Amino acid sequence: MIYRFFKITIALVFIHFGAFSQQISNSGFENWTNTNFFEDPDQFATSNMFSYIYSGSANVTKTMDAHAGNYAVRLQTVPSPEGSLNGAIFIGTLGEGSIGGGIPFDERPDSIHGYAKYNIGQNDTAYVAVLFKKFGAPLGICFARFHGTQNTYSYFSAPVQWLIPIISPDSMATAVLSSSIFTEPVPGSTIYIDDIEFVGSSSIYPNGGFEDWNSYSSEEPDDWFTSNIFGFSLGTSTVTKTTDSYEGNFAVRIESKLTVNEDTVGFITNGTFGEDGISGGMPVSLIPDKLTGYYKYSPVGPDTALAGMTLYHYNENQQTTQTLEEKYLKLPAANEYTYFELQIDYFTLPEPDTVNIAFGSGNFDDAGSYIGLGSVLQVDQLGISYKPHIVGTDVMRNELPNVFPNPAKDKVIFEMFGLIHQEASVNILNETGQTVYSGKRKFSGAGNLQINTGDFDKGIFFYHIQTGHREYQGKFIVQ
Repeated sequence: MIYRFFKITIALVFIHFGAFSQQISNSGFENWTNTNFFEDPDQFATSNMFSYIYSGSANVTKTMDAHAGNYAVRLQTVPSPEGSLNGAIFIGTLGEGSIGGGIPFDERPDSIHGYAKYNIGQNDTAYVAVLFKKFGAPLGICFARFHGTQNTYSYFSAPVQWLIPIISPDSMATAVLSSSIFTEPVPGSTIYIDDIEFVGSSSIYPNGGFEDWNSYSSEEPDDWFTSNIFGFSLGTSTVTKTTDSYEGNFAVRIESKLTVNEDTVGFITNGTFGEDGISGGMPVSLIPDKLTGYYKYSPVGPDTALAGMTLYHYNENQQTTQTLEEKYLKLPAANEYTYFELQIDYFTLPEPDTVNIAFGSGNFDDAGSYIGLGSVLQVDQLGISYKPHIVGTDVMRNELPNVFPNPAKDKVIFEMFGLIHQEASVNILNETGQTVYSGKRKFSGAGNLQINTGDFDKGIFFYHIQTGHREYQGKFIVQ
């Protein structure tokens, strides 16, 4: 047999780092904390949900620094991974340069007035806006604009510009914004608003004194981000604690429910959620091999649940995060807790530094698939195993030995005729990177080296054989 030697600059060399393997925090969902997310002024929707997701805090807040009464509203523009985020409160739906929807309203006010103090960034503008509509079409509009800095509460007034005379509206939409929606918002722009009223009308500007607020909180599994935040305005929780567990006191229960955006959502992740979906996760120093756990699933219709794992690597030179592997497993209906495995095939450089784990109660990965409102997924006792570590090196490489029987039972034989009577260092590792055999052995006169595998567990094993400056590596299976 002719042996072909070649040099490579990146070689897969197995190194045992069994002392560290990151495990999943709160993997049994035993630990839960009541979390206060934010408060919204009564009758208004706000930007708080998005601000909390992106920055971990609200950008619309209740303040005791009021013009009158107990409270006022404070709005601030904040940076986010997707660009600057307005502090916003609104009745209706914010769109591109307009406000849709609203509440019933049938009067024609002359103007609005109120009190404000502010610190608005250069070339930025804050607004109080009111839009009156008839059959959905604009009938009257009112804008109060704020520039620069005003350190104490100052009176403001803005007339309503009626586009059509006499006719009364049938609805009203309104918004307060800390930055312009027509140009790029400036982070840090801040405005305090209090005591907004209509002039020339018996109707009251909804909660114009900002005395009434709604608090949004839920019991959350520690170290997991949930979809609960998307259902607050509808009074729903998509993720809850359940005593119907596989092991221990609790498991997590995920249900597909409608959100304020009329999406059907129910998920958990050990990362976070952004404009492009789920991201982030837990730090790792080994390559994950598989995610395991137990689940129960009661789908509505032909729905399927999802288990997902994504590997990321941060490229310091490019200062970007690379997605190395994204793997999903569909979970079919199961009346009793059922074991599952999600296998990761990735095993190369670069190694991941972050792993995201996520579960969804519906088949969210395929927009054309059926998603059942009310599908319920329960998950418990998660585990994660790792592949051996790989590093870069510069060595001479040979053809791989002939490995048989493969799958093995009681023994495995490595056959290399060019290594007759030569001594070799042999290391064998299991799927989690633990060394199951390490020692020096000699190849026989027939070019064979035998390792007993009778005490090995079933699974995949990785071998590394070194003799002189030659290294051989690969894998085999034990049944």
